[in-house]
Amino acid sequence: MLDDLLTPSPEEILKVTALTRLIKGQLEENFARVWVQGEISNLRRQSSGHVYFSLKDDRSQLPCALFARDAARQSFELEDGMEVLLLGDISVFEPHGRYQLIAKVAIQSGAGRLQMEFERLKRKLAGEGLFEAARKKQLPAMPRRIAVITSPTGAAVRDFLRILHRRGFCCEVVLFPARVQGQGAAGEIISMLQQAQASDGFDLIVLARGGGSIEDLWAFNEESLARAVAACPLPTISAIGHEIDTVLTDYAADRRAETPSGAAELISSLFLDTVQRMEVAGESLTASMVRFLSDQQTILRDLLARMRIIAPERRVQHFGMQIDDLENQLKRSLSKRLTESERALGQMAQRIAEQHPKARIAIARQHLETASHRLQRGTRLSADRKKDSLHYLQQRLANGSLQATLKRGFAILLSSDGRILERSQEALKEDRIKARLQDGEIALRVDQAENPPAK
Repeated sequence: MLDDLLTPSPEEILKVTALTRLIKGQLEENFARVWVQGEISNLRRQSSGHVYFSLKDDRSQLPCALFARDAARQSFELEDGMEVLLLGDISVFEPHGRYQLIAKVAIQSGAGRLQMEFERLKRKLAGEGLFEAARKKQLPAMPRRIAVITSPTGAAVRDFLRILHRRGFCCEVVLFPARVQGQGAAGEIISMLQQAQASDGFDLIVLARGGGSIEDLWAFNEESLARAVAACPLPTISAIGHEIDTVLTDYAADRRAETPSGAAELISSLFLDTVQRMEVAGESLTASMVRFLSDQQTILRDLLARMRIIAPERRVQHFGMQIDDLENQLKRSLSKRLTESERALGQMAQRIAEQHPKARIAIARQHLETASHRLQRGTRLSADRKKDSLHYLQQRLANGSLQATLKRGFAILLSSDGRILERSQEALKEDRIKARLQDGEIALRVDQAENPPAK
């Protein structure tokens, strides 16, 4: 019995490779994308770029591998003794039968959770479009009043004012004091931001703070502050930390400055550039005015010389005499035209008198009566001629009629059915025929023809 239990069937026996593969499959399926925190030890960098190390705590250690492609994407170099947070997949290296973590992302511990939260918020706000370039407002070239939100005791505001003063930038800078680190700092900054917006006359708002760790700068990564900066109607500059530091307000603001001093240089650079352009424009305008005045003086001298040559007073006198002469000519011409018009008017009056409507009406009436008599006489003569022609035609019609022909002794032969017989052969075919005379019809009997027609 015991021997049976200790003797497995061939199907139950696994080779080492098969068992290793089963374990690998279970581990890789159930331990994908895990976060592990620990201390780096036994770090080895291969010429291929792959990095191998162990991640340990006070009780255990875990073999890890960071392949070259993933290692190149990390923002810092791994070192022995460094506390890190790793994201990766559990896998089994079959030749050694050893499981290990294939790391994808490495984050320095302590700042790790904050860094992950920062990346999450950054992706969220970017997805909502808060960081789009189309939302950015242009900075004023010469702001008259600047609101600076920062700690009143920090070096950031002193550096900011020192740079502005050194570069000769003249404007009013108003400090809105707020805590820039610790619990509740983001709320104070938002409150100062709202006060600056509600105040009158500010052209620009600057958020400033010196450098520090991610924990020190976290107030500027608060979602509420990033949204408040993005919604600010005034142009904003985020000048937080050092050049390597990046916070959410850098993305939400209209412009990012690496440091508070960089913000002062940016503002004064816009000012100095504008002043320089104004000076160049002023010099160009002055030169243009000088050239214009010189050209106008030259033109004036030329005009004076031409006036001396032309002698306008004498020309005016000459034109005056010409006007007098033309006036006399006009008077003579008008007088002549008036005389001719009066003569023509008299002639027309005489012609009108000669052709007075009463005389013309009498003549027209006489012509009308003559024409009427002629028309009546012509009408009678025409009617008489028409009557004679009609009588003649009527007589001719009567002489040519059938009745007139019968009166002259002629007769018409008709068949028994009343058809006119035109030939003798037609009559021979009838037994009896009729003859129509002037005063009636008579019946005839048909005999054989004496001279039959030739066939």
